[in-house]
Amino acid sequence: MDSTTNFWQAPGNGKGFDSFLGDNSKMNNRTIGILSFIKEKSIRDGYVGEDEYKEKIVEYLSNNFNADKNDSLKTHFYKPALFYGFIHRNKNHDLSLSIEGNLFLNFYKQKNYKECLKLVVNQLDNTTYPNQATEKVQNLKLFPFRILFKLLLENKTISAKFISENLVHITEYKDVLEYERYKDLIKINSFRVESTESTKFQKFNTWIVNSLVDLNILQLLGGQLSIRDAMISHIEVLYEKVSFSDMFFSSTTCEVNNSVGEKRVKRDASLILDAKKRDDYLCSIDNQHNTFISKGVNYVEGHHVIPMFQQKNYNFKLDDVDNIVSLCPNCHREIHSADDKMQILNKLYQLNISFMQSNNIGLNDLYKMYQCG
Repeated sequence: MDSTTNFWQAPGNGKGFDSFLGDNSKMNNRTIGILSFIKEKSIRDGYVGEDEYKEKIVEYLSNNFNADKNDSLKTHFYKPALFYGFIHRNKNHDLSLSIEGNLFLNFYKQKNYKECLKLVVNQLDNTTYPNQATEKVQNLKLFPFRILFKLLLENKTISAKFISENLVHITEYKDVLEYERYKDLIKINSFRVESTESTKFQKFNTWIVNSLVDLNILQLLGGQLSIRDAMISHIEVLYEKVSFSDMFFSSTTCEVNNSVGEKRVKRDASLILDAKKRDDYLCSIDNQHNTFISKGVNYVEGHHVIPMFQQKNYNFKLDDVDNIVSLCPNCHREIHSADDKMQILNKLYQLNISFMQSNNIGLNDLYKMYQCG
């Protein structure tokens, strides 16, 4: 029997956050505690094994974050943070903080909760189905929060009922085509769910959307959801130039993220040309990778090593000639689409090591940027 689903799921066994940041609430403490544990335990080897996590996490949370003993599955504890992309889990289920998870924890310890909230929104923007934290959702290829935030921006308010009866059943671009044309929520396919089954469609709303209310990213008044005033400008920057077609994908999410990054941040085309001239129109991976002559020179393509979709997380400029390399078309496809990108990333990191180190980007950070969700 196929155990996969076609509706938006919630991860773990509850909310990732259940109050405003800085409040020592139960779920806030658990999430901050888990991020702290993984960071501390992964310092030596770069990761913590899932078995070690299971053995030690309850005692760690109890001793350091005043958490009650809990008999739930320990893996469920970290699922919300995995869903948000604050945790990276490799194929062996070893755990480490993502670069965004590390930034979030650093800002949290500095009590810079405004930047923490921006990072939460940025990570929701990256979140996809399928997702490691919701294993049963395998058939979808979409960015759920891009859809949610775009609808909230365009409609000002959306009912909580709409979330569970309509939003979580959107599966393909065709489901929003009529809405995109008429800007009428009624045009989004309406799904009627039998009352005996309706509870399983509520968790995305009760665990995830309501967590965004608790965090003061969204507000809920009279059953209607809206974006809080303090967050509107940041969310507008992310979505004002992004269309619904950017919220669905068919292959790798890295390429989708890159195309969206180009829409959000204006790039200077002359920098690509400068990088190609610097590299003598040769592939940075291997200068023997000749292609064909175009405009009198060997054809190569410019590539931002730290992808442009990461700009939302950093104050330094990614559209910089020192962050751009020249690649032959084959190497360019490899960096986006290969199953194993480590070898090519190792070389790109070494080629750009001054730029990377001056901006505190490690090789493991670069690996994680290319995990594609």
